[in-house]
Amino acid sequence: MLLMKNIILGNMVNRKLSLFEFFCYNKRGDSMKNIFIGGVAKSGKSRLSEYLCKKYGMNHIPVDYFASSFKHNFNEIGITSNVVIDKKSSELLAKFLSRFIEIVESKDDELFVIDSAHIYPVDIIKYLNPSKWDIYYLGYPNITSIEKIEEIKKYSKGGWTSKKNDEELIKTFDELIKISKDIENECKSNNITFIDTSNEDIIKLFIK
Repeated sequence: MLLMKNIILGNMVNRKLSLFEFFCYNKRGDSMKNIFIGGVAKSGKSRLSEYLCKKYGMNHIPVDYFASSFKHNFNEIGITSNVVIDKKSSELLAKFLSRFIEIVESKDDELFVIDSAHIYPVDIIKYLNPSKWDIYYLGYPNITSIEKIEEIKKYSKGGWTSKKNDEELIKTFDELIKISKDIENECKSNNITFIDTSNEDIIKLFIK
């Protein structure tokens, strides 16, 4: 047990956690902050957000809905809701959120969970006050696209993955795995907690 704890603490120092380690050992006894959860598509962001909101009575703001609205109604602005994160769109979407973040930070009686699959760490941290926010990024840098597709087919029904064939899915998840590695490096450079969801059974973790 002591050895296991030391391994976990070592991972926490390196800012790289598994979901199991996050829930078992991450400090939740301290005073709560607002939470920003980012990361690639199908990494567990929505389920983590829903879990935290249910457990702690927080308000959930799924930013991807706004991104989709921008893409379909104000395409000329340049914010997209593509599965693969677009760098320019990431900058614009983070800036769009900046005013909302200011409003959230002014509130003392409510706490929020914001999640998005469309913003890189380096873009959002410019607008988040560390004293008001905990920031977590999720990704799967240590899995193959084939393994990820098998996991999704086993536990997830519907959604954008059901509209693509295997060849398209492999190409997409190859890119998302690459982005996961990029995000992991950005998190390490900016002292942001990165939660590795590679090979995690997300469904079983959150559904009791």
